[in-house]
Amino acid sequence: MAIELVNRLDQEGRAATDDEKRILVKCVGWGGIPQVFAQHPGTDWEVERAELKSLLTDSQYEAARASTLNAHYTSATVISGIYEAAERLGFEHGRVLEPSLGIGHFFGLMPDEMHARSRLTGIEVDPLTARIALKLYPQADIRAQGFEAASLVDGSFDLAISNVPFGDYKLHDPQFNGRNFLIHDYFFAKAIEKVRAGGLVVFITSKGTLDKVDTRLRGYLHERVDLVGAIRLPNTAFKQNANTEVTTDIVFLRKRLEGEQSNGLAWLTLAEHVNRDGISFRINEYFANNPHMMLGHMANSGTMYRRNEPALVPDGRDLAEALREAIASLPQGIYRAVQIPTERESAEVIIAPDDVKENALALHDGVIVIRTAGTLTPVANLADETARRIRGLITVRSAVREVLRTQLADSGDEEIVQARQQLNSIYDRFVSRFGAINESANRRAFRGDPDLPLLCSLEEYDNDTKRASKAAIFRERTIQQAQRPRAAESAHDALVLSLNELGRIDLARMETLLSRPPNEFLPELKGLIYRNPETQQWETDDQYLAGDVRDKLRTARDIAATDPSYHDNVTALEAVQPEDLTASEIDAI
Repeated sequence: MAIELVNRLDQEGRAATDDEKRILVKCVGWGGIPQVFAQHPGTDWEVERAELKSLLTDSQYEAARASTLNAHYTSATVISGIYEAAERLGFEHGRVLEPSLGIGHFFGLMPDEMHARSRLTGIEVDPLTARIALKLYPQADIRAQGFEAASLVDGSFDLAISNVPFGDYKLHDPQFNGRNFLIHDYFFAKAIEKVRAGGLVVFITSKGTLDKVDTRLRGYLHERVDLVGAIRLPNTAFKQNANTEVTTDIVFLRKRLEGEQSNGLAWLTLAEHVNRDGISFRINEYFANNPHMMLGHMANSGTMYRRNEPALVPDGRDLAEALREAIASLPQGIYRAVQIPTERESAEVIIAPDDVKENALALHDGVIVIRTAGTLTPVANLADETARRIRGLITVRSAVREVLRTQLADSGDEEIVQARQQLNSIYDRFVSRFGAINESANRRAFRGDPDLPLLCSLEEYDNDTKRASKAAIFRERTIQQAQRPRAAESAHDALVLSLNELGRIDLARMETLLSRPPNEFLPELKGLIYRNPETQQWETDDQYLAGDVRDKLRTARDIAATDPSYHDNVTALEAVQPEDLTASEIDAI
């Protein structure tokens, strides 16, 4: 219903009514029902899968399927508790970033007064989900892209708040590639850059962020932020709304001011914690020192990813009440607001949207602006005729971009032709008023804009005769969509295509290419791929058989004792174990 509704709203070009928003807000993401994308014949989801394919384009369907790993939306109880905690810390309003937006529950459940006085920016990688969020919160700056691709000014937000994605994979961002952060660690690192000194980062994350033995992320953060508190949620906190059981932490960080010393709270290393049954666990020293901040008790109850893994089991308390008790232990008033410019003052400097390039001219609320250093600044002292030329060229640029977009998206012939006709109409209107784009007056007006070459390429211009004719884009399609392979001859070929297209092993994509279920083609890939028992994700041999192979071997042996399907993991890891150094090979430095 949500998909049908958002499609209809887009077709009609209108906002959602309150009743329609009540439908859209019930969409909970694909993380809890990945079965709808399975290709196995005879499954219980064939009708739903067929309906879904009829509602989405191929690219939308693939994007939705790719989001199943992380599209587990947060319960209202937890979000409301987080805002109660933020207010206790001193945050009342400001510039808010949600880098993993979903359909926008963190916006929708924000207290009314805080919402009315805050500027909201949301990032959502799934285009369909971002469209729904935009219909729900049209006043927010919502961007359909990954956090790694978002162009955001450093230090431009007062609060970053989210339930960050989790997974054993990395995102490409030149700023952080050298750090080798996994996706959840990356979200912390990038958010810290985008929040101003004195600002807050409040993220829900897997307990591994605080409990893992590897301290690199915590060390990186500790150099820049203070942990002001953390609350460990029971593994049932997201079961009802997201169909997932995993132990998570709400982590409250404050970015230190320049020259400010750490608050001294210990959270870098692990410490021993003995539960109520006398069983010992290695957990973050913060929770070991503050067990009342765990809303349950530690036990080897397992998670949705792995059996017998330490998890926080609920202790019978109502979750909302337990949250309130823990929030009361957080420090009060540590956040200090900065003066947000009035509307008149802020009109001169506005955070630039991603579709405006650096040094590009654009229109913002009818005013000609230029993007510099990620912000939009009004262009002053323009002659009236120059301003009219710039406005006309911006309109032509928008039209040609739409033509290129429809071709790149492989839209239907009708949509492509309509965009081309619109470009012809807008270009003809511009030329009738200002002459050819390549004429010197027009080139001068748009000088310095990175899209001036694009606009000039729309014409075949003769400098001698000063005559221009339209380029091919006005008459025909100039970009052909690359065709994705529809089939693979072997399991090895399907593996290569999956890695090339998606950068990971995707069994559903391979199943489509081979027209065979995984249980038939996986034996053919023995020795080439392995399922990581910690993440339940398939990895190539060079990925799985690298890194801390000693620890991986211990884990594989533990799992293989109860699950024989991991015996191949044990054998392969045993073969790559490094030899111990002899005494003569060890030097003191």
